[in-house]
Amino acid sequence: MSGAIFTPLEGLGALDTASGHPLVCPLCHAQYERPCLLECFHDFCAGCLRGRAVDGRLACPLCHSSLEREGGGGEHPGRGAGSWLQPLHRHQTVVKGPNWLPPVDRLLQFLVDSSRDGVEAVHCANCDLECSKQDAETTYFCNTCEQPLCARCRDETHRARMFARHDIVALGQRSRDVIQKCTLHAEPYIMFSTDKKSLLCIRCFRDMQGESRAHCVDLESAYVQGCERLEQAVLAVKALQTATREAIALLQVMVEEVRRSAAEEDAAIHTLFGSMQDKLAERKALLLQAVQSQYDEKDKAFKEQLSHLAALLPTLQVHLVICSSFLSLANKAEFLDLGYGPGESLLTGQ
Repeated sequence: MSGAIFTPLEGLGALDTASGHPLVCPLCHAQYERPCLLECFHDFCAGCLRGRAVDGRLACPLCHSSLEREGGGGEHPGRGAGSWLQPLHRHQTVVKGPNWLPPVDRLLQFLVDSSRDGVEAVHCANCDLECSKQDAETTYFCNTCEQPLCARCRDETHRARMFARHDIVALGQRSRDVIQKCTLHAEPYIMFSTDKKSLLCIRCFRDMQGESRAHCVDLESAYVQGCERLEQAVLAVKALQTATREAIALLQVMVEEVRRSAAEEDAAIHTLFGSMQDKLAERKALLLQAVQSQYDEKDKAFKEQLSHLAALLPTLQVHLVICSSFLSLANKAEFLDLGYGPGESLLTGQ
């Protein structure tokens, strides 16, 4: 491998700040250890998933946390138009085997191992001298022998004529095209089966049936086809990324529009109720003034009547005294004569 693919993480402090790093487990926030891929395409360390399976099913911790924040339920979104905008829900992954774990994500494990190439110590294949990360440019790698060499062993052993054709480069520039051999026959891989998706050596190819050989291509052709498919997938992902960003921008504009509309509605309501309160206060003042005016008028009229009635009391009192005295002093003839005499003033009150 030619150095690290991703920027190496230096210590736990860097791991804590590496939010969203592709090689960091979202549960333990450390670099992946045997990453396992769930059916919802989320990866977690095997140790982080151990013991979480229930009845042969494993709920994705990341989807479950997202579901709890949303406070709703539902199925995994489909692949129809606009489905990629829907949130992932608690997807269940069927697990089997003694560990009750999903299979290891080989691609992610490869990236993790490749990233570690830049930080792990390398030992010289000849003298077993350890090479640290700082010595990567002063330590060499023989692509022919597929082994690292320290500077001393390179000068003393690989300067011989028999090693003249060996491809020796700096350790950080070692070739990625390391010849791999078949684990069954110890022969170099020369072909790839597009049907079984597996590498084949010459003996593997000879042991195959005739119809299966039709699906075999050489490594270079398989590599080119794979690169083309990957490029197409990358273009599709980029298009999806662009559409997602556009959707996010649109949603942000909509959120801002809703916020602005809500602020305008709030201001309009305050203005309306303020105006209504002013009119009600004005109406209240007019009604109170009218009530006070009516009260003043009636109060004046009643007071005038009371004053007039109060003035009559002495006169009435005199008449009462006169009547009482006359009733007690006059006999029948006097009573009738004076009471019904000329003017009839006594009995008629006139």
